[in-house]
Amino acid sequence: MRKFFLLAKVQLRALLSSFRVGGGKNRAFSGWAVLLLMAGLCLYISGSYSFALGGQLAAIGCLDLLLLMMPAMAVMAGLMFTAFAAQGVVFGGRDADLLLSMPVSAFTVLLAKLTALYMENLVFCVFLVLPAGSAWLWFGGGGGIMFAARLAVGTLFLTLLPSVLSLAAGFLLSWLGGRFGNRKGLHLLLYALLLGVVFFFIFQFNAGVSAVAAGSAGGSPGKMLMGWGLPFQLFQQGVCGDWETLAMFCLLAAAPAVLAAWLFARHYQAVLTGLHSHGKRTAYRLGRLQAAGRRKSLIRKEAARYFGTPIYLFNTGIGLILMVLAGGAAAVMGRKLLDQLALAGLGDFPLLTSAAGVIGFLLSTVAVSGSSISLEGRYLWILKEAPVSAKEILDVKAGFQLLLCCPCVAVCAAGLAFGLGLTAAEGFVLAAFGTAFALFTAPVGLAVNLLFPKLDAVNDMVVVKQSLAAMLSTFGGMGAALACAGLVWALSGMVGEIGALGSCAAVLLAGSFGAYRWLHSRGVERFEML
Repeated sequence: MRKFFLLAKVQLRALLSSFRVGGGKNRAFSGWAVLLLMAGLCLYISGSYSFALGGQLAAIGCLDLLLLMMPAMAVMAGLMFTAFAAQGVVFGGRDADLLLSMPVSAFTVLLAKLTALYMENLVFCVFLVLPAGSAWLWFGGGGGIMFAARLAVGTLFLTLLPSVLSLAAGFLLSWLGGRFGNRKGLHLLLYALLLGVVFFFIFQFNAGVSAVAAGSAGGSPGKMLMGWGLPFQLFQQGVCGDWETLAMFCLLAAAPAVLAAWLFARHYQAVLTGLHSHGKRTAYRLGRLQAAGRRKSLIRKEAARYFGTPIYLFNTGIGLILMVLAGGAAAVMGRKLLDQLALAGLGDFPLLTSAAGVIGFLLSTVAVSGSSISLEGRYLWILKEAPVSAKEILDVKAGFQLLLCCPCVAVCAAGLAFGLGLTAAEGFVLAAFGTAFALFTAPVGLAVNLLFPKLDAVNDMVVVKQSLAAMLSTFGGMGAALACAGLVWALSGMVGEIGALGSCAAVLLAGSFGAYRWLHSRGVERFEML
């Protein structure tokens, strides 16, 4: 066991070191800081969602649904965020040959790597599930201290589910990537399928909640789930007082983890050798390159990296996709959207402010420029040696995010304005706010990436999901959205909703002007120092 704990500690430190910015004595601190940021975001999302939904579910006698939905959300979030981490940590680690040459069994090595993956998933599960348990107690679910103890035990074993699923997904990505020549296209397809499955489950949960609220499910929360939801049903029943069911859930969660570790460990060296082999690649062909101007060439370069890097595209493009879908759905639903909001108890909310909140939150997740510099990696010198000024390079990197955001903002604003029945003036202010928010987040994200670059990452996943710049640019955008909400709330009573939102847009434009000024002065100096 001593060898296992030492290896697990080393793997965890390696995972934390992937979060670091630069060198020095603060490497581990930077990793813990990023984990704390992730925990804070999960706590905020789960706390606001659980307490807002818990009151409605308690009113209709379906509070049990809360302990079905939040564990499922935690497993889905862990799978989305750690599938590519499993590919790198378990099946692509550079230390595999060194570890396997030591007097340690392959099972111990693989179990230590899986433990590091487990610790990352534990952040999602703990800070997404425990607020739901607090909401359960707050709204009269009952159970007291024993409920808290059962919830803690169940959450520890619940974390095994996304860890095993991520292990399987990482193996599949590694195996297919080594067998097919077009790796990026294959990863793009697999990641799209993964997101499609996650969104399918989310829609199933929403449909189940609506069915229970309408009384068509007979008031039974379990009827909203099919066979795939059995672990979550066992979790809910176990933490609510059934110790035998909780023990059954723990065994159901632990058995696949131990079995997967044992199966892979039997032929771990052969598995790694097979995964690192490559299939036949397409032969290179000579062709004629097309000439283009400097800016056009830089934009093509940014577009090729963005659409050719699946983890980059889907991690920062979900907000863009949801904006288009939200605008289209609102336009199709038309006036029915107001009826749906009234049915959900949101009919009294200010419509213009609510629509602006949707656009602001979705735009805050589009942190494209927050990883743009770091993704250059060891090839940054090629860009710096090109006959292009640093100012022009930074303008294109920030402008590429605007090229992605502005059309989506226009579609979303137009659809929401039509569906909510907003006036022409309100629709114009809504689109202006979205554009101003995009103009603010693009240069600010690029400035954060210049201040905290990650040029020594082992793969793109570390840059996009685990680097401090990516975290700060995303959380900073969410913080800006919350600040805008507070400003609109403070000014609405004095200048009205349109005036408040217009004033917020003006503040964002002033902030974007300051950010661009910084990029053209200190930002250029910082870029030349990299």
